Amino acid sequence: MLDLSNNIYQYYIDHFDELSFEKQFHFASRNYLWSQSPEASHLLAYMRDTFTCNGDVAEAIQQLVDSAAASPTHGSKNAAELRLPYFQKYPLLKPAVLALFRIAFAKNIYKIDARGSLEKFFEAVVLDKLAQQLLADEQATAILSTHAINFLYLYGRVVLEAELFDPAVFLNIGKRAYDLNDLTQLQLLIYLYTHCIIGESIFYYRLVPDRHKAVYLSMLRELEQLITDRYDDINLDNKFEFLVCAQLLGTDSSLRSRINAEAARSLSDDGFYLIDRHNNNPQLDNVSLDRSEHRNVLCVLANKPFSQLT
Repeated sequence: MLDLSNNIYQYYIDHFDELSFEKQFHFASRNYLWSQSPEASHLLAYMRDTFTCNGDVAEAIQQLVDSAAASPTHGSKNAAELRLPYFQKYPLLKPAVLALFRIAFAKNIYKIDARGSLEKFFEAVVLDKLAQQLLADEQATAILSTHAINFLYLYGRVVLEAELFDPAVFLNIGKRAYDLNDLTQLQLLIYLYTHCIIGESIFYYRLVPDRHKAVYLSMLRELEQLITDRYDDINLDNKFEFLVCAQLLGTDSSLRSRINAEAARSLSDDGFYLIDRHNNNPQLDNVSLDRSEHRNVLCVLANKPFSQLT
C-alpha cells in the first residue's frame, strides 16, 4: 500500500498546478504538518504571500468574511439540506470558522500570530456566546458536525488556548443523537468523532495529548466497530480519516488492510488518484483530481508515520 499512497502523493505534486488554491493549500499544509514533507514545505513557502495577504492576515480574514457573506451554500456539500436550518440559526458560524482556520494555519505554519486581529471581525463576547450556544444545542452540534466541532476546537484550543468543554460531551452526543439507519446521519457521526480527534491535535500540529485521551480512544473504538459492521455503507474519505485519527492517538486499526485493499481497487480512470467506487455512500460529486483531493491526502497521511511539529 505504501507504493500506492506514495504514487498518489507524487501524482498530486506533479499535477499541483491543476488544483485550485484552496486544494493546493490543503494538500501542502496537511503533508507538511504530518511529516514535514520537503516538497510541501517548498510549496507552502511559495503560497505564503497569497495565504497571508503578504503578512496582513487581517486582510486575508476580511476577504474570507466577505466571501462567506456572498455565498449561498453555507460551505456545506454533505447534508446540505439537513444542515441549512442550523446555518441559518447560527449565521456567524461559517465566517468564524473560515477566519479561525486562517489564524490557526498562519500561526502553526507561518509563525504569524494573528489572533489579535479576530476582534476586528467578531467581538470576543459574541464568539463566547456562539460557543456556549453550540455546546447547549445538542441537535445543532450533531447535524452541523464538522462545522460546529471545528469552531469549538479552533476557538478553544488555538485562540483562547483553553478548555471550553469536556470532549465527553461529544461522545455522548454521538451515542444518542443520530439515526444510524440514515446514511447521511451515519456519515455525520463519523465526522463528529474524527473532527474531535483532529481538533484536539490542533489540525495535525501535535499528537493528541494524554488529557482526555481515554475519551478519544472511546470514540475511535466506536468508529472501528461502526466501520466493521457497516463497511459497505461508509465512503473512503471517512475510512481514511478514521485511520488518520488512529495515528493521532498513537495506535492503529485492524481495518487498515481492508481499507487499503478497497483503495487499491478505487483508482480513477483519469489519473493516479482515488475515487469512491466500492461503497453504498460514495462522494459522487468528488471524482475530479481537484475535488478528490480531500480523500487522497487522507490516504497519503494514513499510510505515513506521523511526526509532530511541536
